[in-house]
Amino acid sequence: MSDATRSRTTLMRWFALLVAVALCLLLGLATGEQWINPFAASDALEQTILWDLRFPRLLTAFAVGGLLALAGAWFQVLLGNPLAEPYVLGVAGSASAGAVTGLMFMPESAWVMSAGAFIGAWIGIVAVMFFSHLGANRMLLAGVVLAAFWSAVLALLLALLPEQGLFRAFSWMMGDLSHSDLPVPLLLIAWAIALACGVMLSRALDKLLLGERHAEALGVDVKTLRQRLLLLASAVTALAVTAAGTIGFVGLVIPHLMRLLFGSLHSAVLPASAIGGGLLLVLADSAARTIIAPAELPVGILTAIIGVPVFLYLLLRRSQ
Repeated sequence: MSDATRSRTTLMRWFALLVAVALCLLLGLATGEQWINPFAASDALEQTILWDLRFPRLLTAFAVGGLLALAGAWFQVLLGNPLAEPYVLGVAGSASAGAVTGLMFMPESAWVMSAGAFIGAWIGIVAVMFFSHLGANRMLLAGVVLAAFWSAVLALLLALLPEQGLFRAFSWMMGDLSHSDLPVPLLLIAWAIALACGVMLSRALDKLLLGERHAEALGVDVKTLRQRLLLLASAVTALAVTAAGTIGFVGLVIPHLMRLLFGSLHSAVLPASAIGGGLLLVLADSAARTIIAPAELPVGILTAIIGVPVFLYLLLRRSQ
């Protein structure tokens, strides 16, 4: 394939990705308990449903999905493991433990639950960073062990949680965009800042893919880069978990898919992941609000249902 043909193909894929995002946002506006045509909403009630309820939630889903995909791409480089994702280091487990702790003290306050999730996520981050000097493999092993520890703590907290808080806790643990209390502008700004930071580090990340010795020979301070990546990916994960609970597979599947579509250079992979992750979560949330309307499915269940077969397909294709 010539360079001109390759460039034209890449441009077409970018265009298709952006069109898909626009179409999914329109679909998300239209679907739900009641079908509403966004271009023909006439009365005040339909306008309120569209722009005050559905649209902010779709933007939240887009930002959270993009943040999770970016964090997944960073963790995969950081740990040198293509199976890494934002929850592999136990950050989600510690965030869940923090959220349930907040529910135990103030079950009626959503803000206390969100604050507990954010604090819990950072406790998990600090615990993992304690092992960062041991190298990627041992840090990954420490993360797996810490994840098991946080799961045990979470089980203990759920056993002690009053009955009226159990549904809220389980709903949040399976991914819940309906009770997100973080302002939408804050999430979109965080998405933009995270993407900008990723693009700034993209050349160093490309060199790190060659191996630590080659990266150091090319002028990369590998230790500093790993610390920055860990802080950045963990902060992004903490924010996403605080906003929407634990949603898996977005950070695992999307970076792989974007590498297949746009190549391995991070200057393309990271923007594509930020957009593709948002696209996946918008699609999953739209389906979650519609399949059993007026009830809702947890969005984390749908991302797993979508993500598992897609990832297995990508795994088989990669092995062939």
